[in-house]
Amino acid sequence: MGLAANHAENTEQDFRQKTLEPTVSDWSPEQNIDTVGIPELNYASDDIVIFHGYFGLFVYDLDKQQIIRSLDLKSLNCATIQGDDYCEVTVSTDGNTIQLHSLSSENMYIYTVSENTLSETIYESMNDRFGSNFASIDDLVDIDHVGNYSSNAIQFDTGEYGYLHVSDWTLGILCYARGDMTYRLFSK
Repeated sequence: MGLAANHAENTEQDFRQKTLEPTVSDWSPEQNIDTVGIPELNYASDDIVIFHGYFGLFVYDLDKQQIIRSLDLKSLNCATIQGDDYCEVTVSTDGNTIQLHSLSSENMYIYTVSENTLSETIYESMNDRFGSNFASIDDLVDIDHVGNYSSNAIQFDTGEYGYLHVSDWTLGILCYARGDMTYRLFSK
């Protein structure tokens, strides 16, 4: 094998997993959420909620009642929430691994919540993916109010649903609701 072929092989192999420094999302409670920017609920358990919008990706700890991780999606070119550059966000069933894939790219980012690590690699579909218990918000909310809710909800084994809700279109009022509990996600 020639030197050029060996270099090309090493470059491709080196790129298979490129480590990056995660950048924290920059937000403010007054930040506007318009009808295009309603956050998407990606994961929920008894312990954490993971959601994203054009303003970033967030992991909220239900016990601590605070955001414990955030990721700036603009710096990764993953802030688009619709269209050809839509960024697909997939979460593992345990909520620890998050894949971010812009549909216009052959690459994806992998964010590990517990370690706060980020890497870039060639896109590969996630096998152990959360989502079998997603429900459409249309089935749960009066049609006149659907726009104030995340497009999906998560049904728990208890029969309760978890979903995102906003009333005045600012991040400071964005809430996660489950059963009779409501959590204000961006209170400082």
